[in-house]
Amino acid sequence: MTSRFEGKVALVTGGSRGIGAAIAKRLASEGADVVLTYGGSQEKAEAVAEEIRAMGRKSEAIHCDAAQRGATSAVISDVAARYGQLDVLVNNAGVYPLTSLAKCPDETWDHMLAVNLTAVFEGLRAAYQVMGQGGSIITIGSVAGDAAQMPGVGVYSSSKAGVELITRAAGREFGRKGIRANIVQPGPIDTDMNPADGQNAELQKMMVPLGRYGHSEEVAAAVAFLASDDGSYVNGTTLKVCGGMTA
Repeated sequence: MTSRFEGKVALVTGGSRGIGAAIAKRLASEGADVVLTYGGSQEKAEAVAEEIRAMGRKSEAIHCDAAQRGATSAVISDVAARYGQLDVLVNNAGVYPLTSLAKCPDETWDHMLAVNLTAVFEGLRAAYQVMGQGGSIITIGSVAGDAAQMPGVGVYSSSKAGVELITRAAGREFGRKGIRANIVQPGPIDTDMNPADGQNAELQKMMVPLGRYGHSEEVAAAVAFLASDDGSYVNGTTLKVCGGMTA
């Protein structure tokens, strides 16, 4: 494995499991010190941090309720101050409510927007304050942000559509400071949020030309490219990791 992130500090929100954990470990494997946040299981988050420390990198797991206004901003400011820098931010924390538009409770809508969209806004704004030339922000969106492909995802899709636009807007605004902002839109990825043997799995596989679910490590590879100097001229754009689902 290369050392594209030697001397770099990365923060991955929602890094205790699934895609977030894979991203955190991939960045660490290429030399980064990685801080990860978690909202649920401290045990799982600490296990990821310990695995990273075993690679010889610095790592810690910090509790952050992404639904709480100001929580994401506070973590970013704290990490940048204590580590003396923040080079990579991955906005990954998210929730995946399956509910019809007609029956979606206000509480579900408010919580989803708080985690999926407002926390991303806070992350972008806070990162701009602490990042310098060469900083990279990657937001994990979803191909559901392009279209509500099946019943029950419309509410979720609306949040991910907003996530894409705000991140691309950041690429345009932040680029003048030498900070890049891009979005990765995964298709069906085998995680506990959307398992490859779940209720809607066969339908989703039928929508993917490659005929399978993706793996978290495949998303992590795309993030590592965008975060690294290999992606130094990629800014304000969307990279789909979806097996051709949106082709």
